[in-house]
Amino acid sequence: MEGSAMSVHDKMNFETKQAIKSALIQQVEEVGFERVTVKNLALTAQINRGTFYLHYSDKYKVMEDLQQELLMELERYVKHVQPVDAFQTLKMGQLYQPFIKVITCIKEHAPAFRMLLGEQGSPSFTQKMKTIFGNHISDRLSVVREEVKDPEFQQYLQAFIASAILGVIQEWLEKGNDNLTIEEMVTMHFRLMRFLGNVVASS
Repeated sequence: MEGSAMSVHDKMNFETKQAIKSALIQQVEEVGFERVTVKNLALTAQINRGTFYLHYSDKYKVMEDLQQELLMELERYVKHVQPVDAFQTLKMGQLYQPFIKVITCIKEHAPAFRMLLGEQGSPSFTQKMKTIFGNHISDRLSVVREEVKDPEFQQYLQAFIASAILGVIQEWLEKGNDNLTIEEMVTMHFRLMRFLGNVVASS
């Protein structure tokens, strides 16, 4: 939504909803989703309960909206990742920009991703993230590698790639501020992949 095209009313609605979603992230980290109440969400977001109910019927709807928003945003960036280009860029000693954008997106929403991927979070969200990574990346590998055309192999490759990327991202988010920068994080992903490739190639 562009600021200029948004009416004052729309902008206020949008900001209120963002405040409620931020309140949810904070509350889940403090007390766990089970114990989150509308009363506390409203307090944290500095609105009254009536205003909360204008936007959401309950905490489950807030959670759903937050997940939907993050997954759509993530997919927007992941769909530009081309593994073959990525490896070629890396061989030239450069960082692959589309993947930097994926990691930047996660970094910008770090508290939300940390909460959703953490112990208090949502297993279905984790699964949906894996699907986004798995679908986009293994589909593109099938173009270059004959093996990937085997449906069973493709299914497991998808799970392997998605879990690997997600595992590294979770580790990164959990470490918090003493963390790798976005560029270092992207480099780490490719160092890990290259390491695995080299171990296999040289054995």
